[in-house]
This record gives sequence, structure tokens and C-alpha cells, in this order.
Amino acid sequence: MAGAWSIALVGLLLIEIVLTLWDFIVEDWVRKPLGGLYPGERTMHAVMGILYGAMLACLVPNLRHWWRMPTELATSPVEVLPALRWAILLMGIGVLISGLRDLYAAFEMPRSAWPWKP
Repeated sequence: MAGAWSIALVGLLLIEIVLTLWDFIVEDWVRKPLGGLYPGERTMHAVMGILYGAMLACLVPNLRHWWRMPTELATSPVEVLPALRWAILLMGIGVLISGLRDLYAAFEMPRSAWPWKP
């Protein structure tokens, strides 16, 4: 990804940041009647925010470099350990399942209430 495509990536990252911040606000509103967020969940959000910020800090120099390159989509193969590839695949499947479960609950399908009934 180079040239103008780097701006598209920056746009997507900014949209993701805004949506995540809005999600934090909505989550606080929704959970207030239930006693709020659990301390462990709030801590997890803080850790995720710190890690995401670190990732962005490492990405910015690359984005500046990509911006100066001609606009094109190009591959840059990187050597990745097979165990890491499997771990990321499993995490992605977990996120997909969680998202599908949320979609199921959003349409108020049977047995989608929280907490789930046995």
C-alpha cells in the first residue's frame, strides 16, 4: 500500500478510533443501570488502548514513507512464525463468532438475552 492508499488507510484508522471511543461512551450508558463496567473490563480497555497507541506510533513512520511512494498496491512478504499465524487466525475466528453473536442479539432473536438462559 503506497501513495494515496496510505491516506485511505489513515482515514480508516481515524474512523475506527472514533467508533471505538463512541462505543466506550455507549457501553458506559448501557451498563450504568447494571452497576457499570467490571474493573477487569475497564482495565482491559485501558491495556488495549495503550497497545493500539503503540501500534499507531510504530505505523506513523511507515505511513510517511508510503505517502512519498507512487500510488499502487504492492505486496511486501514478511516472514511470520506459523504459531503466530495460527494464533491470529484463532483470534480472528473468535472475533467473528462474537460479532455474529452480537448481531443475533441485536435482532433480539430467541435466547439472545443477557445473561443467557440455560
